[in-house]
Amino acid sequence: MRYFPLFLDLKSKICLVVGAGPVGRRKINTLDRCSAGKIIVVDPGLKEDAFADSGNMVFKARTFVPEDVLGCDLVFACTSDSETNAGVVRACRERKIWCNAARDPEQGDFILPAVLDRGDLILAVSTCGASPALSAKIKKELMEKYGPEYALLARLMSGVRELVLPLGLAQEANREIFESILDSEIMLHLDNRNRQGVREELKRILPSDIHNNINGLIDALT
Repeated sequence: MRYFPLFLDLKSKICLVVGAGPVGRRKINTLDRCSAGKIIVVDPGLKEDAFADSGNMVFKARTFVPEDVLGCDLVFACTSDSETNAGVVRACRERKIWCNAARDPEQGDFILPAVLDRGDLILAVSTCGASPALSAKIKKELMEKYGPEYALLARLMSGVRELVLPLGLAQEANREIFESILDSEIMLHLDNRNRQGVREELKRILPSDIHNNINGLIDALT
């Protein structure tokens, strides 16, 4: 395997995006959705009103200087100028900071996969840069197979887990509960927004000790 697959928690991290064109904007929006601690954007033609500032962004309307990477945890080189991008990568490498070179992945330290976001269910596809078109094709197939109802299922399973684990049951018993839910008609009921159907299935599967919490589980899905 050429790359190590990894999901990062960026809540306390400082991320720098150099270049706010179409490629850079996509990176900025994704970082914002991932609740990055701070997003610094550097671009001489920067227009702040192009972004929905959630309060964690710092805009610098000027050209990149190597000192911009100081204190950053992740850096994205996204300009249309190869020399500038190379300078960003070089500045990061000298300071041992992870850098993604959007237009020349081989130049950077990590690449980004094609991502399907279904709430807490994240499906990532990568061909290690060999064929972005193939990654996009597979992502499209996954979108058709894993619809929005899977976001609801992931949230439901998280809530069930929080209720079941404190019961202190054997690991095998816990696994049987979780697998029974996944093998039940609950997915169909979630897809049809059938709250009563979900309620009945959960009551059938879950231990009676937590039946009083079922309505709360369902309410949390709305």
